[in-house]
Amino acid sequence: MVWGFILHLLYGLAFFTLGVAIFSRDIRLSELGIAKIIRLLALFGIIHGFHEWLELLELLFPAIGDSTFKTFRLAVVSLSFLPLLYFGIFLNFITFRGDQALTNTPLLVKALVGTLALSMLLFAAYLDLGSGKDTSTRILVAFPGALLSGIGLVCYSRTVRAFSHSTAIHFILAGGCMTGYAVVAGLVPSDVVVPVVGVKIILFRGLCAFFIMFFTIRALSLFNIEQRELIREQLQRFSQSEKLTSMGVMAAGIAHEINTPLTNISLNIEMLKDLVGEDGRVGRKIAAIERNIDRASRIARELLHFSREKETTLEPISINQILSSALHLLQHQRLSYIIHLKLQEVPAVMGIPWKLEEVFVNLLLNSLDACGEGDRIEVTTAVAGNRVIIVIADSGHGIGEEHLARVFDPFFTTKEIGKGTGLGLSVCYTIIKQHGGDINLKSSEERGTQVTVSFPGVADDN
Repeated sequence: MVWGFILHLLYGLAFFTLGVAIFSRDIRLSELGIAKIIRLLALFGIIHGFHEWLELLELLFPAIGDSTFKTFRLAVVSLSFLPLLYFGIFLNFITFRGDQALTNTPLLVKALVGTLALSMLLFAAYLDLGSGKDTSTRILVAFPGALLSGIGLVCYSRTVRAFSHSTAIHFILAGGCMTGYAVVAGLVPSDVVVPVVGVKIILFRGLCAFFIMFFTIRALSLFNIEQRELIREQLQRFSQSEKLTSMGVMAAGIAHEINTPLTNISLNIEMLKDLVGEDGRVGRKIAAIERNIDRASRIARELLHFSREKETTLEPISINQILSSALHLLQHQRLSYIIHLKLQEVPAVMGIPWKLEEVFVNLLLNSLDACGEGDRIEVTTAVAGNRVIIVIADSGHGIGEEHLARVFDPFFTTKEIGKGTGLGLSVCYTIIKQHGGDINLKSSEERGTQVTVSFPGVADDN
């Protein structure tokens, strides 16, 4: 009697502790696939722990064990094994198809799986109603649910190994204990006495529950490791953005310093032309020198214009000119030749030229990073009502659906560290909003990305 009391108490406490430990974990920012379904395991733990305490109550007060109480307890144990079955099924989805498997799986497929699992539970509960025992529920629902969960935890350790070897081992041990629990709780009836040791199977169920709880809670450190990695990456990107800011200041200084000797050279070239004339071979050489000086001067001016942050007064500007200037700044970028401008006549917009130039340089750089040989980037302008519309469409690799909601967040980037700070789109969004504009982004991994920017146009008074 005393041992039975202790076993049921600790058995229920182990699973209840597992559920509370999972529910109390903050996993909202986790990008791991298991984070989307781990609360199913927590739900199983809390409900099944409650079921074991109902059995303890029946053990302490046999008089309450009438048919109504047994039916209620059967409903509770059936309800507890349903989330375990869902957890096992979806964990194997994630394990074998990647962390984004649930996101990419059609809703109809998930609904079909859920309906089949629920139908199996209802069928098992119907079979058990007559006997008042939970034998069918344990065989048809608990056994496959715990077995799939155990296999899924063991296999998911391969994903976890990239974060921590010790945490991967905890996943393996938790999965092994869950597989053992599938046998002792799913296939062996509750009243069986183990012949060799002469104790009821409830002892082995309780031991499995304790070790599942222990190793799973240890495995939850995976989310702490992931958060530390995320913070470390963000700090690195912030450091990189600080370096880029310093480089921008330095570039502005260099551009300013280059302008002075270029102006001096231009004056001397004019004097030289007066001395030797503009005809003949020497004149052609001077003209070539002059063209290259103009080119260097234009690059220095645009670099200085792009880097400075002094202008705050809005003025009427041509979006088409801004786009052409942005393309000119990118002409030495890899694959810049795949950018094609299709510019219609559009009204002027009120803005700060260098800021809008920064917006379109950033957007075009993102498109170039997503494209390869054979891809195409089209930039079009149009008018819709009183707004000027700019569309940048590329046929690159696109952005995953799971990342679309965060693309404008500061420091969020899908690029490797050192190749992107995660500030580009955030800066673009801020500048566009300062100009009274809007930006929308549509993307898929099959069809590329389309960015639509719009600004209020300036009415032509003439």
